[in-house]
Amino acid sequence: MSNTNLKIIACITMLIDHIGAILYPDVSLLRMIGRLSFPIFTFLIVEGFHHTKNIKKYGIRLGIFALISEIPYDLAFRGNFIDFYKQNIFFTLFLGLVCLWLYHRYKAHQPMLAMMAVLLIGALSVILRTDYTIYGISMIFLFDFFRDKRIIACGAVGAINFMMGSMVQGLAIFALPLILAYNGKKGIHLKFLFYGFYPVHLMVLYLIKIVWK
Repeated sequence: MSNTNLKIIACITMLIDHIGAILYPDVSLLRMIGRLSFPIFTFLIVEGFHHTKNIKKYGIRLGIFALISEIPYDLAFRGNFIDFYKQNIFFTLFLGLVCLWLYHRYKAHQPMLAMMAVLLIGALSVILRTDYTIYGISMIFLFDFFRDKRIIACGAVGAINFMMGSMVQGLAIFALPLILAYNGKKGIHLKFLFYGFYPVHLMVLYLIKIVWK
């Protein structure tokens, strides 16, 4: 299972999830399938952090797409052009990347400061109301902390999903065998296609929704 394979699965299951959330909110099966996407995205952020040649450019790219995606996200899920009730998943992934950068910068010489940075980023995700908030930051951190012990990492991330208080969210554990099957290979280079897929599919679903009304 290459990096590209995982991204494709994450995007497809996310699309199914959002079709359910936006167009068919009464069809729970779509939301159940969609639980697979986010753990895969958090795992890939960690892999991206460790393999990127330029962490600054990586962070800027995530930040730009967080801003680009916010209007489609607000329209699709809240019906408003701008809505601060909740922020899109790119903000969570961006904060997760910052969390990893700060943790690895300070962990060797100032481990307490490194952990305080992790907690601060987690708190910030709650304040900003990013998608998955502190649970998402925790998943990213755990995949990094146990990076060399992937089975333990998957177990910890599975526990986080059950801690979110929903049996449906617990179905995210079915993403973990796919993550365990990751072979460390990059796969086909489709970077910006994956970035662009998020805002584009949300805008398309929103347009479908308003046309059907």
